[in-house]
Amino acid sequence: MVAEFVAPHAPALTVQPSQPEDRAAIYDVLMTSGLFGKTDAECVDEMFTSTWKALEADLNADTYRWLSCFADQKLAGFACFGTESLTHNTWDLFWVCVRPEARGKGVARALMQEVITQAKVQGGRLMVIYTSSTAPYAPARALYESQGFVRTAVVPEYYNVGDDLYIYSKRLKS
Repeated sequence: MVAEFVAPHAPALTVQPSQPEDRAAIYDVLMTSGLFGKTDAECVDEMFTSTWKALEADLNADTYRWLSCFADQKLAGFACFGTESLTHNTWDLFWVCVRPEARGKGVARALMQEVITQAKVQGGRLMVIYTSSTAPYAPARALYESQGFVRTAVVPEYYNVGDDLYIYSKRLKS
């Protein structure tokens, strides 16, 4: 599925399933984001690689789903999401990341809308997001709230001293 989005004063955005050849660009988006470090990038790379290995073995494998958002034919951002094992149709948003120069242009919003749409189409009942309480993540939290997510839990000092875990959730169907 390919979705087209146009935000005011921004180039047309194309959101589509990520492809193996997006790997280097996804790594670059993460590393230039200013939000994540090498350990995070290694985690994303491992998740991305495991996705394609699983799909090579079985095209119907229940694995991570990846979306790439392109603006002017350049990868502007990506999202990774999937079902949460041992739950009944609960989905997690694992990653959403946008290039600094593409922020404020509707990239994250387009990705979020497509993530939610795909989870609903696949029978998703609930979506959950884990995020940091620190200031650099305030725009992400505002995005989640604008998409109808509600902060449902706080785990103090989960990531580090002064860095709480905020858990957001949204019912996808009644």
